[in-house]
Amino acid sequence: MISSVLENIQGIEIYYIIGLLLFVVFFVVILIRTLRMPSKEAEHIKNSILNDNEIMTPSNK
Repeated sequence: MISSVLENIQGIEIYYIIGLLLFVVFFVVILIRTLRMPSKEAEHIKNSILNDNEIMTPSNK
């Protein structure tokens, strides 16, 4: 029922396109940021998941 209502609205397909573009851009940004992350920072993040007592601050990154 809801999909038939949405299909009858003119210009609704632009929202599908905008949503898909936002998802792709967000995914690419996260992918690039992850790939460019220094290995030392990745190791710190990996180890901090196992060590709950450590509080992550800018000084101990």
